[in-house]
Amino acid sequence: ADVSGLEELSNDDPIGAYLVIRVNGVRIFCRGGNWGMDDAMKRVSRERLEPYFQLHQDANFNIIRNWTGESTEELFYELCDEYGMLVWNDFWITTENSNVDPNDHRLFMKNATDVVRRFRNHPSIAVWCPRNEGFAPKDLEKALSEMIAREDPTRHYHGQSRYLNMRGSGPWNYFKDISQYYTSNARGFNTEMGCHAIPTAKTLEKFIAPEDRWPINDVWAYHDLHHTSQSFDDFMDAVNRYGKPVGYEDFCKKAQFITYDAWRSMLEARNSKMWDDCTGLILWMSHPAWPSMIWQTYTYDYETPGSYFGAKKACEPLHIQMNLHNDEVMIVNTTRNDYTKLTATLYYFDLSGKEIYKKQVKTNVPANQKTSCFVPENTGTFPDIYLARLELKNMNGKVISVNDYWKTDKHNEAYLQLSNLPEAQLRIKENALKEGKTRLEIQNTSNIPAVNIKLSAVDEKGEIILPAYFSAGYFNLLPNEKRIIELTLPNKTGKYSVIAEGYNL
Repeated sequence: ADVSGLEELSNDDPIGAYLVIRVNGVRIFCRGGNWGMDDAMKRVSRERLEPYFQLHQDANFNIIRNWTGESTEELFYELCDEYGMLVWNDFWITTENSNVDPNDHRLFMKNATDVVRRFRNHPSIAVWCPRNEGFAPKDLEKALSEMIAREDPTRHYHGQSRYLNMRGSGPWNYFKDISQYYTSNARGFNTEMGCHAIPTAKTLEKFIAPEDRWPINDVWAYHDLHHTSQSFDDFMDAVNRYGKPVGYEDFCKKAQFITYDAWRSMLEARNSKMWDDCTGLILWMSHPAWPSMIWQTYTYDYETPGSYFGAKKACEPLHIQMNLHNDEVMIVNTTRNDYTKLTATLYYFDLSGKEIYKKQVKTNVPANQKTSCFVPENTGTFPDIYLARLELKNMNGKVISVNDYWKTDKHNEAYLQLSNLPEAQLRIKENALKEGKTRLEIQNTSNIPAVNIKLSAVDEKGEIILPAYFSAGYFNLLPNEKRIIELTLPNKTGKYSVIAEGYNL
């Protein structure tokens, strides 16, 4: 590492009391996920685990929390090194006041010292933490901090994950008023925040037998979707805004609207306070150990539902967004590069794809900062539901970020209009590139918008190929609009086709 000039840096940081992780003196705006058990079936080969790290990297994440130190595989740290993930590494004391503390402190310290000595040469490790959501017992706290100072002095020892220079943990539920992500939670450094994350219908078919797929029953509850889970009723009410589902496929399709927005909002709310009093968010969770309906970005089979693409969109290195509590448009730059003469444009389109509003500004965007652009005027003449399209272009006119939001008059009936859209038609052109990469041109050949488009690669039998790394998912195309999407598939993939699904396809 280049440490030149570090002697001139202060340990004080002007953003306040919250934890800030810096590498070579440069602030890192941390966004990533919690990783607990590697795999419920203990499949921990490189072949099995590496795609998960590729998915983290492709989602633009930069940190993984090894929650309660559950992953003990050397491979975990090797892959974090290779894919550029900082590691927040807990030891294995579980939640304070909820679980028992270690009985044999001497044995605990021998184990902890062995772990530090075994893994400390991995550059990915940034933080050692004694337990989940609490301080270690007093004598262990002293012993752990002294051991880290002696055995691994270049890493930070953080005394707990919830209250020490942190924001607190959670919430882990869906907010029916999505602006709450901005108004009540976007501050500090948070090591846990999550929501429901419904798989695609094809993934659900892999772990729920046909007779139990609909209606939601105890089998779904076994996979973490039930009446006592986090704000279940609020989440279901949100899905029902699009019309009460008539089966599991309809439910999964409609749920992707909700999960995309929720996971994007968790992160965009943090973006909106970047370096004010907000320094990072580690999602609960990014990595699932088994088939679940909650707390995951991707699913156990490498599929990427709405939760994944919502998080990926929010974490774009150079990103344009609308803050949903006040409609402010801003650009978030988490790179180390300054950008000049960028053009930020906001459009509103009605359900026919007709432009009904436009506002544009040119601005410069400093490195590692957010930049406010404008707040749109409220003319009071917009439809019950309309698409807010944000577009960011560089000085050469190239589009570098697109971000869509469905805006309504706040009445649930407005969302039903999306279900009444005519069927749209797409055309897909493929251009094979090097090293398993394919350039896809997706065009909406219809005269109405194509909504919530999800692409998949399928083999000659029509089975979905996973892992498959698409640069975007659950996006919208206006009438006759084209979008370039990049696809990367494993090198051993045989013949395949690309198919598109969507809300009105």
